[in-house]
Amino acid sequence: MDEARRLIAQEDTEGILIVAERQKQGRGRLGRSWESPPGGAYCSFILKPKRPFAEVPQLSLVMGLALAEILRDSACLYPSIRWPNDLLIHGKKLGGTLIETVSSIPRPSPLATEPAQSSLVRECRETLVSRPPRPLVIIGVGINVTTDPAKLPDGSTSLLAEGASHCSREDIIVGLCRRFSTWYDVWTQKGFAPIRESLRPWMGGFGQPVQITAGTDQLQGTATDLDEGGRLVVRLDSGIHRAFEMGEVTLMR
Repeated sequence: MDEARRLIAQEDTEGILIVAERQKQGRGRLGRSWESPPGGAYCSFILKPKRPFAEVPQLSLVMGLALAEILRDSACLYPSIRWPNDLLIHGKKLGGTLIETVSSIPRPSPLATEPAQSSLVRECRETLVSRPPRPLVIIGVGINVTTDPAKLPDGSTSLLAEGASHCSREDIIVGLCRRFSTWYDVWTQKGFAPIRESLRPWMGGFGQPVQITAGTDQLQGTATDLDEGGRLVVRLDSGIHRAFEMGEVTLMR
């Protein structure tokens, strides 16, 4: 993702894929580190979505859906998606996603740099400068493929450990590019509604007690659904249903 930011600084283009053999400073949500020894599928996508900025976090679930389907097709495994970004197999973490946004600055028209500016050129320039910047998005993906479980943190697993020794990191990355491209187009054209419907069979934790850390608040309740914006709906112990857009969700044992 650091390399993606470096490339964005040169040209804010969409559609670049960056693949790593391993990462020395892999990171996850909330500032956590991500163990990235050789044997994993580590990649980052640079996107320039044509959706409102407020909808960008939904891409974590779009990517989760693509990952779940490619693992089903390539590894014959059926992971569950733990909102908002983890993939679990038998309760152990197999992989996850991370989203970062980078604001792109509108570039003025070359005509606007001419010494003699017509009123039309000045108007165009003012429009470009005042236009809200369109975000660039980096989505990082990490999947443990052939990693020795002994080299992973407790509570983690790999495709190899789950019996999918036939599946390579190349299979995962190539398949993911194709599947994510399909769902990304659906999301771009139709929004989150069709993603939400396709996600439901893959979502884990519905009907189970959860603990929410939202800022300084510690709340408990039962996860019930995703709302139309991709937020996690929780029925709190008070009986109130509340949708969580950010925060830490922990399954209670």
